[in-house]
Amino acid sequence: MGCRRRARGLIKVTAQRAKIAYLACMDWNVQHQEHRDWLSQLDFYEDQMRTFQKELLKIVQHRPDYLSIVEHVDEYRRILLRKLEHMDALRHAIMQHERQISNAEFAPAEAHEAVKVQLLEFVADFEKLKVNFRRFVAYNQPTNES
Repeated sequence: MGCRRRARGLIKVTAQRAKIAYLACMDWNVQHQEHRDWLSQLDFYEDQMRTFQKELLKIVQHRPDYLSIVEHVDEYRRILLRKLEHMDALRHAIMQHERQISNAEFAPAEAHEAVKVQLLEFVADFEKLKVNFRRFVAYNQPTNES
């Protein structure tokens, strides 16, 4: 349903209230687009984590006798699992807010901003992890000589 029609359908009392409803609907559209962008971003990070898992598998297959490397690989697997759980929680929060918007329920802007802050923190934390992970892989990756 378009924003203008929703504004007319929800509030027919005054032009001012219809204008407020229309502006709120526009805000909902912006939030909806942000939700879609965030979910795509989370999908991208999930794909990166699959790649990380494959790289960890190569390292552990190449050096199964090195206990310290196996321990580091296990630690990275635990970290990646926690990241996946965090991503699921973010997806849940995004979808819950999306349902509120689609049902024309009151969805406070603060809730949207809180999810946005959580996502930005996740991205910053993931980027730090990626730098450390790449360093670990570069140091321990299988070479053609071995």
